[in-house]
Amino acid sequence: MTRKKILILFAALVFLSVILTTPLSNIARFGANYDMPPSPEDVLSVEELNSFLSVWSEFMQKDLSQSMQQISLQQNSEIPSQVKRWLYTKGWNAERFFSTEQRLKELVAIATLQSNMEDNRRLLKTMPASSTKNLKKIISAQERQFETLNYNSGELALIRRNIYQIEQVLSGKAVLASEQ
Repeated sequence: MTRKKILILFAALVFLSVILTTPLSNIARFGANYDMPPSPEDVLSVEELNSFLSVWSEFMQKDLSQSMQQISLQQNSEIPSQVKRWLYTKGWNAERFFSTEQRLKELVAIATLQSNMEDNRRLLKTMPASSTKNLKKIISAQERQFETLNYNSGELALIRRNIYQIEQVLSGKAVLASEQ
């Protein structure tokens, strides 16, 4: 074989491998249902959290994150195939990766609300009774808001233990190095 034929064959094999390793979109997906709590098999584990944070750190440092800034996982949005392929090489399905990101951001907000309620209750105990009316209203509003939220208590406990680090990694202010 000539050198030119070998190069064409090599390019064809590379092209074919890229096509075969690109995951197909979920055909039956009509959008995520965030009105329901996660099913038991979808509950975030410590291992998945660590894997996500490690890959998210790397993702935020890549040019790939720039292509995702305007894309949200709403009903009709499409994740670029370049991003899907990169996540696939990191062991992630793109849909699961971005739904995990959204779930973590939601859990951080819930954990922050819960922490604020606890802080306000502690503050209420130290205040004179004559000046507690407004704080009681705030706590009551927070409790009503908290009651409407859907969350898994195990996931929330996991997030609360590491909330500062998780917030820093999600915002791109800190990097979680992978353990490879």
